Amino acid sequence: MRILIMTDCPADPNSGAAGTVYRTAEALKRLGHEVETVWADELGRRIRHGNLHYLLELPLAIRRVLRRKLGKRRYDVVEVSQPHGYLAAAMLRRSALDSVYIHRSHGFELRVGRDLAEWREVYRTPAATSIRQLLSPLMSRALYLNSHAIVRFADGHIVSATECADFLREEMGVATDRIAVVPQAVPDSFLEAGVPMDANRLTGVLYVGQFAFIKAPMIVAEVMNRLSEQRPDLRFTWVADASHHGEIGKLLETRTRERTRLMGWMRQEELIRVFDSHGIFVFPSFFEGFGKAFLEAMSRGLCVVAANNGGAHDVIRDGVDGHLVRTGGAKEMVDTCLSLLQDPQRAARMSRAATESARSYTWRRVAEESASFYRRRLEARAGARS
Repeated sequence: MRILIMTDCPADPNSGAAGTVYRTAEALKRLGHEVETVWADELGRRIRHGNLHYLLELPLAIRRVLRRKLGKRRYDVVEVSQPHGYLAAAMLRRSALDSVYIHRSHGFELRVGRDLAEWREVYRTPAATSIRQLLSPLMSRALYLNSHAIVRFADGHIVSATECADFLREEMGVATDRIAVVPQAVPDSFLEAGVPMDANRLTGVLYVGQFAFIKAPMIVAEVMNRLSEQRPDLRFTWVADASHHGEIGKLLETRTRERTRLMGWMRQEELIRVFDSHGIFVFPSFFEGFGKAFLEAMSRGLCVVAANNGGAHDVIRDGVDGHLVRTGGAKEMVDTCLSLLQDPQRAARMSRAATESARSYTWRRVAEESASFYRRRLEARAGARS
């Protein structure tokens, strides 16, 4: 198949959504498909404000670049990340081409807003400025329209977790055959033999993630603070962008801060070594489209304690290869970590099971399942036109 993949991200295999697109594209090439990619630099950007760029500038940019690409060659599949390509989807739908437009969601935006509303109320996030308060209803309305437009015009939707698929089907009215759930994966290097779980490794508690409300950093800090109080033998590591280390430090109590190593983003080869020196991985996000970090931790044999949402909800077998706790449940997360620390043999069994479970989540599988969905949608489009 000839495939065009477009995303408003840099071509960075080590990043979140960008890494998913990058590694999927490379895996599709290894399967023999012709894949062309369009990244943020080719789409261009003039509006600095993030939401205004996504809602006003990006839809036009995606359509403009797609029109230019189609003027030179034809594609079987055009895949664009997030709903902002709805103008391009509408253009392709109206054309005489046999191409299908696939919307790849890294976390469906309207679901993000719904799921975070409860937690914004609980944690009373700072009030927006007067300008933002005026713009917010307009932004929400624009996002609502964009999301409904992509549902109307896209030939198919690829999501990474069943919760997004359920939202598209139940809340947006998308037919089941137009949705594919394709869980994300870990690089092959993460699946190489790791370090066996032992008592020393188990006392290392790790978190890796952006410092953003959606990731529940206040719960990460609360878990670390409570564990620090009850277990003076524990050591902690928090990996996040270095620009946020000051804010992270303010969330940690003095006792915890003295035993916490703050680390910035790093290459995945370096991150493997960090994973391998820890035994417990906490992952309390309020929302995840998938959340590759927990799966990377599993692949390196960590005992993952995760909020029961996103990819963790689909992948982890509670009590077997990881633990799931109620989203927002800091106390439950602390209690679960303590139970693992008190039973090293169980933790070692869970470590081995996690490593084994992660082996099936490869980028080759992602490419194969994506390609299979492309073919089904191409067949459906051909059938509709005959």
